[in-house]
Amino acid sequence: MTSLLDNIISLEQEADGIIEAAHARSKAVLASVDDELSRYREELTAELEARLARFRAEAEKGFTESLSRASAEHAEKLRAVREAPEGFSIRAVDRILDRFNNW
Repeated sequence: MTSLLDNIISLEQEADGIIEAAHARSKAVLASVDDELSRYREELTAELEARLARFRAEAEKGFTESLSRASAEHAEKLRAVREAPEGFSIRAVDRILDRFNNW
C-alpha cells in the first residue's frame, strides 16, 4: 500500500510535469506568434514598397509627360517669335510706348 506521502510526492511530480509542459507550449506559441508577426511585417513592407514603386513610376511618368508638353509649347512659342516679321516687334513696341505716353 502506498503511503499518503508517496501520493503527495507523485502528485507534485505530476504537477511539475504539467507546469513544464505548459511552459514548453507557451514558448512554442510565443515563437509561432513571433514568426507570424515577422511574416506579416515582411508582407506589409513588401506591399508598401510595391505601392510606393507604382506611385513613383506614375509620378515620374506624369512629370515626364508634363515636361514634354511644356517643352513643346515653349519650342512652339519660340518658333513663333523667331518667325515673326522684323517690323512686327518694332510696331508692337511703338504701340506700347504710345499707350504709356498718352495715358
